[in-house]
Amino acid sequence: MIHTGGVLAAGPYHITFDWPVFFSQLFGFAVIVFVTVKWIVPPVKRMMERSQDAIRKQLEESAEAANRLAEAKQSYDKAAAEAQAELERMRTDAQSDAEHIIAQMREAAAVEVERVRKQGRDQILQLRRQLIRDLQHDLTMSMLDRTEEKVRAQVASNQVRSDSIEKFIDDLEALANGTLHRRAQSRWN
Repeated sequence: MIHTGGVLAAGPYHITFDWPVFFSQLFGFAVIVFVTVKWIVPPVKRMMERSQDAIRKQLEESAEAANRLAEAKQSYDKAAAEAQAELERMRTDAQSDAEHIIAQMREAAAVEVERVRKQGRDQILQLRRQLIRDLQHDLTMSMLDRTEEKVRAQVASNQVRSDSIEKFIDDLEALANGTLHRRAQSRWN
């Protein structure tokens, strides 16, 4: 069983080598490789390059975004620090303004208290004067009423009435003579 025409092994595995099939399969393989290299590899290569370019661009954008994020964080931190400083300044200004306003209000209240006290004292003085006038008037009226009663009681008798009328007439005559006498003296002088 030695066959030199392409038998590789003998026995239960009877393997033979057929050259025309080999060359046809080799030719088919070469055609497949040629077609693959000519028409399949270039589009796949372009797609891969585009994908790589897109990935490279995304990585660059990601790096730029990371830089912008870092810059934004720095500017945010700076703005937050400035805002905190501004808040502290505003708080200090507000505190000083509040203290100034309180001082002004205390001064205004003191002035107002003094004005109300003065007005109250003036009003008390005015009421006191009015009360004194009213009491004087009442006292005068009471004295006149009392005097009138006493005079009427005294004048009620006829003798006292005639005496008082005579005295009144005498007083009138003395007054008239004194006035005439003074007029005469002023003419001579």
